[in-house]
Amino acid sequence: MAVESIGIDFGTTNTCVAIRENGLVRVLALDPTSSQAELFRTLIYIPSRQECFFGAGAIEQYFDRGMEGRFFQSVKKLLPNIEFTGTSVFGTHMGIESLVARFISELKQRIEKQIGPIEAIPIAMGRPARYSLDEKREATAVIRFQKAIELGGLKNVRLIEEPVAAALSSPERNERGNKLVLVCDLGGGTSDFTLFRGGGETLSVYGVPVAGDSLDSDFFSAKLTTHFGSEIKYQRPFSHNILTLPLSFVKILPKWHHHAFLRERSTWNFILDLRKELVDPLQKPLLENLITLVEENLGYQLHQEVERIKVQLSAKEEEKFLFQSYPIKIDFNVLAKEYERVIERSVVEIKEAALETVALAKLNATDVELLQFTGGTAKVPKIRRELTALFPNAKVVDSEAFTAVAEGLARVN
Repeated sequence: MAVESIGIDFGTTNTCVAIRENGLVRVLALDPTSSQAELFRTLIYIPSRQECFFGAGAIEQYFDRGMEGRFFQSVKKLLPNIEFTGTSVFGTHMGIESLVARFISELKQRIEKQIGPIEAIPIAMGRPARYSLDEKREATAVIRFQKAIELGGLKNVRLIEEPVAAALSSPERNERGNKLVLVCDLGGGTSDFTLFRGGGETLSVYGVPVAGDSLDSDFFSAKLTTHFGSEIKYQRPFSHNILTLPLSFVKILPKWHHHAFLRERSTWNFILDLRKELVDPLQKPLLENLITLVEENLGYQLHQEVERIKVQLSAKEEEKFLFQSYPIKIDFNVLAKEYERVIERSVVEIKEAALETVALAKLNATDVELLQFTGGTAKVPKIRRELTALFPNAKVVDSEAFTAVAEGLARVN
């Protein structure tokens, strides 16, 4: 059977691809080494100038090789970051377009291994409703993504907003009729919303760069930064001023995929010099935690524990947070209610984006008749509960959490 179209959901956490053949849509198993083969983890591991690994294989190789080299996650979130112009990879400057292109090139090879050459097949590729609320950053992200697609070797590509694609996913299509539907696509990097009539008329699209990663950062900032010296006090030689760890450092800590920037020479030397400049010797263990975290590339492992807590507290009232790697030892219990308080600010931003989507169509929350959830962050109880409460007249339905966008994209062309 000839492939009629391809849908690619390039996600912050996972990438998924669906194809349409004779009107039927199916999801490709792009990563057979993973327990969920249809989810190709958006990860890049570069251990040397000559090697590069992706997806589940990147994680395996990263740990097998003692966490040496460069490990990149959430590269999609760097697209609107104007301050990020690139990073050094074994002496070679690599911009964000090149990083994303390297992943896309591998993705293209995996698709073609299953269905053959794809140059002549129309491709719909997902993009967030909003990369950023800042217009300049939004425009920068789109230009960078388009350049990365070109460098990655994909042709005949049309960019489609992800919540629009999610609206085309299949589970609830038969019951839509002419109802007013709000699609809530809540992923790792962005929360995107589409309001449309069941017959297919799109009324508004909106989104915010706040989602699952933001919840992880909220938790890290509230519960973990102090374990890594965020309140350290130090005094420079020949100075009377007592200083605290620069805010720029503290902001990086919750974003483990940015920890590599702390290893840049001037920054790393600054951290090491703090050993001689601490005002309070009792804070030395906290500084050693920070040095160990960065020196031994433990950010990914720490992030995995933060994510585990999020998942566990979606089903339990209490869970133990435990992270150990000598000399680091962090061990405490977290209540679900406490976690919900920690993520409150991000939840409010997501709720405001949902209401703004309806307001853009000059309608009211009470007009929404069907609330369609998709994306892994839609499983977080507080977010689901509070979004549902905003739209009291809406029936709640679920699309496949991780593949709905790709399936919808395959139906676009």
